[in-house]
Amino acid sequence: MAKRLFGLILLLIIALAGCARVQEYMDIAKKKGVSDEYMKDLAAWTRANTVYSEFETNLKVVCTYKSRQFKDAYVREYSRIYLLPKEAEEQKAQLMKEMSAEETEFSFYAYTADFEANDFSRAETSWKIFLLDDKGNQVHPIEIRRINKITPVVEQFYPYINQYHGKFYTVRFPRQPDEIKKKLIFTSVLGTVTLEWS
Repeated sequence: MAKRLFGLILLLIIALAGCARVQEYMDIAKKKGVSDEYMKDLAAWTRANTVYSEFETNLKVVCTYKSRQFKDAYVREYSRIYLLPKEAEEQKAQLMKEMSAEETEFSFYAYTADFEANDFSRAETSWKIFLLDDKGNQVHPIEIRRINKITPVVEQFYPYINQYHGKFYTVRFPRQPDEIKKKLIFTSVLGTVTLEWS
């Protein structure tokens, strides 16, 4: 009887240890990084287009419109990952809303076949970037700035970036209401890309 009881206890210990091991493997298999919910929000506000010439990619642009809804999703995800207290999340959200009250902003990744032609932020660039307003008038940028330091945070929040092939930029325009259709144009001798948000 004692041998049976000892065998049963030993079997129970092995089973419990096995369950702990299974839980370890389940933790390893869990997806880390940004959530699926954030990825859906990113996809909803991101557009892409490519210009080809003789089977070669002249220009590829992937662009995220930083609408109020996207900024809210970004703050929620950042707060979730970095375990920010509710007050800090609300302060960050308020700051982003204040910033977006004065400007319309996009982040874009650009790849050009000629690496030297990927110079959107230079004053003497061959590229012209503008928004078409709801009346069809061109609205020119206040600022185009290259994001030189691509951190792991930036790569996780904008997974379409490949810093070894292209460059990442932010472009700001005078404020355009979120409700109106956005048409962002990139044009040069290499081609023209049009991206639209309704």
